[in-house]
Amino acid sequence: MRYSDCFGRKSSRIILGTAYFGDGISKEEAFSMMDRFREMGGTHIDTARLYANGKAEEIVGEWILSRGATEMIVSTKGGYYDVDAGENPRINETEICSDLNASLKALKCDAIEFYWLHRDDEEKPVEEIIDTMNRLVKSGKITKFGASNWTSERIAAANKYAQNNGLMGFSASQIRFNPAYCLGERTGLVGMDEKEFGFYKKNNMPVVAYSSQAKGFFSKMAEQGEGAISEKAKKRYLCEENLNRLDTLKKFSMKYDASIAAIICGAFSSFEIPEVFPVIGGSRVAQIEDSLNGADVKIEKNELEEIFKFGI
Repeated sequence: MRYSDCFGRKSSRIILGTAYFGDGISKEEAFSMMDRFREMGGTHIDTARLYANGKAEEIVGEWILSRGATEMIVSTKGGYYDVDAGENPRINETEICSDLNASLKALKCDAIEFYWLHRDDEEKPVEEIIDTMNRLVKSGKITKFGASNWTSERIAAANKYAQNNGLMGFSASQIRFNPAYCLGERTGLVGMDEKEFGFYKKNNMPVVAYSSQAKGFFSKMAEQGEGAISEKAKKRYLCEENLNRLDTLKKFSMKYDASIAAIICGAFSSFEIPEVFPVIGGSRVAQIEDSLNGADVKIEKNELEEIFKFGI
């Protein structure tokens, strides 16, 4: 396993996601996944107030206490839309503080090492948002913060204001990033492309890649065929371009004697500037193990460009 200190403490270059903990994955299954992730060298768990209406955070918090896993970094997210009221932005101090306090209670902790704003509100001045986040840092409730699904332009504006005023800015970005061509982006989501990547490379800003394995599209296509792909994944990823990209992944799978899931994790972990941290998930412990088998696979720069289809 490769590690980085860009989140403040020793973070594994592969992060365990918890989107289905408490919603399709039972507490017992989640505990087994976190146990195995830790055994294999993982030190960073990603969750969110949104996940299972807070149940995922409760499961993670209970696991941390039960295992005495104080070395683990737990990052969580707040400021998502109100799912019962449509996609109305909630990026304001009142809503952010409400989510943060609920997360602290669920996670059974006094402070969160890394806190993500789950969405942006482009109608809201970045100055107001940065001021709010710095007040939370000053209060001791969070240590660092990042932007999830923010465009590079908005991150740049926010960090420029922070720098000019002696404040903390966004330390990292969480963005949809995988080897697939996406047929259509849902409103409010931001996907990686060559332009966005250029910003992160220029500013050496760490990137957390969610949906890193394209909802299992490549692994399932290789192992079971189209019938194993969910309708959501088909709508987003099933096209000739991605079938060609699957052939590329198969080639490297054979070269490195590793599964496609492992190759994708190894590829992300091989980025140097910026560092990229894939979020992995699954419904079984074996899937977590499979992905983590790529933790130490080193993919060369020219091979990364072949996999991701833009200059690295």
